[in-house]
Amino acid sequence: MEMDEDPDNLPAQGQGNIIITKYEQGHRAGAAVDLGHEQVDVGKYTNNPGIVHETELPRFSALEVKQRRKESKRTNKWQKMLADWTKYRSTKKLSQRVYKGIPLAVRGRAWSLLLDIDKIKSQNPGKYKVMKEKGKRSSRIIHHIQLDVSHTLQKHMMFIQRFGVKQQELCDILVAYSAYNPEVGYHRDLSRITAILLLYLPEEDAFWALTQLLAGERHSLQVFYSPNTAQLERLLSHQEQVLHKSFPKIMRHLVSG
Repeated sequence: MEMDEDPDNLPAQGQGNIIITKYEQGHRAGAAVDLGHEQVDVGKYTNNPGIVHETELPRFSALEVKQRRKESKRTNKWQKMLADWTKYRSTKKLSQRVYKGIPLAVRGRAWSLLLDIDKIKSQNPGKYKVMKEKGKRSSRIIHHIQLDVSHTLQKHMMFIQRFGVKQQELCDILVAYSAYNPEVGYHRDLSRITAILLLYLPEEDAFWALTQLLAGERHSLQVFYSPNTAQLERLLSHQEQVLHKSFPKIMRHLVSG
């Protein structure tokens, strides 16, 4: 079977096999990124968060230089805090700094500590690999996932290459999670969330970060993605009660709007 066949025209199992093979083959090593016109030096078109623009970016303005200096100072503060995590992990200072935003340079390490990634990985050795292989046997889910992966963070330099490394990792994590948590399975909004995790975390760490956010006791966000809406309705009802009691003006505005 030729690998350039359209998966949409094949049976489910054939679709899954072709999609997995394409991701395993990946993008041509060292190929330049095509922005639609000509092969370019991506660095000249990429801003600090990693978004690739169609035109070459101007030099940093005075304001941007000032903001980068401020970010550098905040990064130094975070590095000191992360180095003594036991001291800071449950403090008001940590909460305040999280709300201000975690600097890009330390975001991955901070997320890893906040979500106890090392702990849950040590409790589940080899689990991610097993779930990934199990998920790959569900061809129908793979087909839906790859459609969403191809449209996720399309302008970011890490995801701009079709069937590139990060797209492959994103697909693998979503496939694995669909097997790990069948109650949720796959929901298209998970693609973007997982992609953001992958910007700062290695593949397996991003998988466990997703599980902590959705199924962990502290966050339990899977209610927003589960086909069972009863729990979500209870949560929304509780939120209305809290708003009515704590922020009556906001609640009246929402109701009247």
